[in-house]
Amino acid sequence: MPDTPPRYDTIGRALSHLALAAVFVSGGRHVWRHPDGPARGAETFLKRCRRAAPLLDRFTDRQLVRANAAVHVTAGAALAAGIAPAACATALTGSLVPTTLAAFPFWTQPDGPQRAHQQGDFLKNLALAGGLLAVIVHDERRTRRASG
Repeated sequence: MPDTPPRYDTIGRALSHLALAAVFVSGGRHVWRHPDGPARGAETFLKRCRRAAPLLDRFTDRQLVRANAAVHVTAGAALAAGIAPAACATALTGSLVPTTLAAFPFWTQPDGPQRAHQQGDFLKNLALAGGLLAVIVHDERRTRRASG
């Protein structure tokens, strides 16, 4: 029996994983190489986090920003490679929350172009989270069908 061609949903899933992964690998790589700007931007957010989780006092803002970048690069590359997609998407979703809250607190800005820009970036990250949640749900359904 000849090999059957890949199904369109398999190709679509692979392309969607690659597209999501590209955002995280590229952004994470940039932040890893240049953490000082993002660390300055996250300073206020990280101060609040430290009050809630004193364990974070052991790390500098730069170290925390780089750790988050490492999650983006590692989980993004694994997602692109098709390795444990649900686990990768879960890690990326979890790391996207503090990234978004720290970098795009549009609600603290007065009305104007800066607020509009931050709100757009916040919503873009919300859309990325939606794509990652779709990966998690799809992988869970596929796992359930295969096991039962």
